[in-house]
Amino acid sequence: MSNFRYFNQNPVNSNINDCVYRAICNVTGLSYRTVDKLLSVTAKTNKCEKLCVCCYEKLLAKLGYTQYFCNNDETVKDIAIMYRKHKIIIRIKRHLTCAIYGIVEDTWDCSDNYVDCFWIYE
Repeated sequence: MSNFRYFNQNPVNSNINDCVYRAICNVTGLSYRTVDKLLSVTAKTNKCEKLCVCCYEKLLAKLGYTQYFCNNDETVKDIAIMYRKHKIIIRIKRHLTCAIYGIVEDTWDCSDNYVDCFWIYE
């Protein structure tokens, strides 16, 4: 069974550098527009760019997600399988992706990339 499914949350199905939006939308169920507004408010409040790490980390914490760090030995696929009962946001080098109940959902298969951290709603 494959652990990857192509999924693009972008409202016009564009394949652009919007992984932060796509991952957050897919896991939370919030619309793309809502995530954009939430990131904008978070950025303004914290005086940072809306796509910087500190901005989306603060937003995820505010939404009730707990961040966990990895030792870079776990791949996206490993984390997806370990937490297959959850919807999780996963960060790899320069990219956010997500796994929905053990299946990595993204515009490209990053399953073999190493994870530095991930977020779970708790």
